[in-house]
Amino acid sequence: MKKRKLYLIVFGTVLVSLMIWAVSYFYHSGKDYPVLVENKQTPDNQLDDVNKFLVEKDNERIQSFVERRGWQMKKTGSGLWYQMILDKTGKKINEGDKVKIDYEIRLLDGTLCYTSDSTGLKEFVVGRQETMMGLQEGIKLLTNGDKARFIIPPHLGYGLIGDEKRIPARAILVYTLEVKEVISK
Repeated sequence: MKKRKLYLIVFGTVLVSLMIWAVSYFYHSGKDYPVLVENKQTPDNQLDDVNKFLVEKDNERIQSFVERRGWQMKKTGSGLWYQMILDKTGKKINEGDKVKIDYEIRLLDGTLCYTSDSTGLKEFVVGRQETMMGLQEGIKLLTNGDKARFIIPPHLGYGLIGDEKRIPARAILVYTLEVKEVISK
């Protein structure tokens, strides 16, 4: 319970900091700043605006990260960034397929979170909620034997609280993987 309160305090602090930064940035740049809260909005609309703002900021961070490394990545409509490292031919992975992957998960700052060298191959059924949405979406772009890199924003990863172990709150993840086995349904 203490961890959850701590996460909520950290999230609130980060959110307020981001809003202060945004107002300060737009004020000093001479641009009109976006209004996140209007009198006519309901609380749900206010949250939607905050979420959109956070997603935009995450996207800017990812784009800058990708450009600094010179990676040739594509972006899906949901916000998942991906790059094929080794692109095999064959049948794409589908919902219900059981997959085994060799993987490494890092934060944008390079911090290693998890690797199959320490935890073993990751095994899951595509379409089940046992793994994050970004990995579920990205794996369907691959075939058996493919190697790829995904950059998974928080809204497709571990979200507001992280995994409460090695992945912090609102973390952007760099997921490098190789599909080792696909068992079709």
